This record gives sequence, structure tokens and C-alpha cells, in this order.
Amino acid sequence: MWKRYFAGIRALGVLIILGLVAVVGYQVYYFYSERVMGTTSLKTIEAYFGALGQGNYQEVYRLTSKAYLTDIYGRPITEGEFIEQLKSLTGGHKLPFGRIEATKLFEREGSRYYLVKLYSTVGGKTTTSRILVELRTEGNVWVVVYPFAIMLRGG
Repeated sequence: MWKRYFAGIRALGVLIILGLVAVVGYQVYYFYSERVMGTTSLKTIEAYFGALGQGNYQEVYRLTSKAYLTDIYGRPITEGEFIEQLKSLTGGHKLPFGRIEATKLFEREGSRYYLVKLYSTVGGKTTTSRILVELRTEGNVWVVVYPFAIMLRGG
């Protein structure tokens, strides 16, 4: 009786330890893949919004998913049309961000979703914009699928 009881506890303990090892292993892998390896989703976000702030619209286009870049009728948007829309959005001015913070929210069906906070100073006042960003891989490269450009103003 006691032998069976202790064997069950031992088996449960082994399962708990294996579960913890798996969770820690996943966290180490996630940290390594996001912070250390080549082009990561976080680096793509930083490059995307950095290029947008500097007015480098060709780089923004390069980092945007072409598969999802369509108008409201589903027609693909050309690079020229995309750049014209960006120039219209920014007024053709460089709007550099003082800081870009990205927090991973979740992952679903091959997409990663981040809350991105963009800090900028305009007229001596620092403002924060919050944007939900969706990224996917296309040809082993992370690209931005969504947005363009829903910003919620905050203090």
C-alpha cells in the first residue's frame, strides 16, 4: 500500500519537475530568439517605427507585409502609392521617436501581437502613442501586417 502511494508521489514529482524544465526551456528559447538572434520581431518593430520617424518610407515599405498591403477593395497597393500615403500621413516631415517600447501580448496562428508605445517630443511636450502591431514571417523575415496606423493618444 505505502509502496504504491510513494511511487505515485514520486511519479507526480517527476512530472512536475519535467513541466518546470519545459517552461524554463521555453522562456530561455523565447528570450534568446527575441533578444539575441538576427532579425527578430522586436528588432523589426524598432526598425519599422524608427524608419517611419526618420522619413525612410522605402524601409517602412520593405518591412511591411505585401500579402496584406491592399486597398479597401483588395487591390494590392504599389510602393509608390504606399509612400504617398505615408507622406500624406506625416505631412512629409520627419517625426523621430525618442523611445520605442514593445510588449508582446500573445501569439496566434503564426502572428505575434505587440503593444507598441512610441514616445515623442513635440513643442517641448512629451507624448505617448500606443499601437497594436501584428507581425508575421514572410520568407524567414519578420514583417508588419497591421497597422497602418491606428494611434491612441495618451499622456
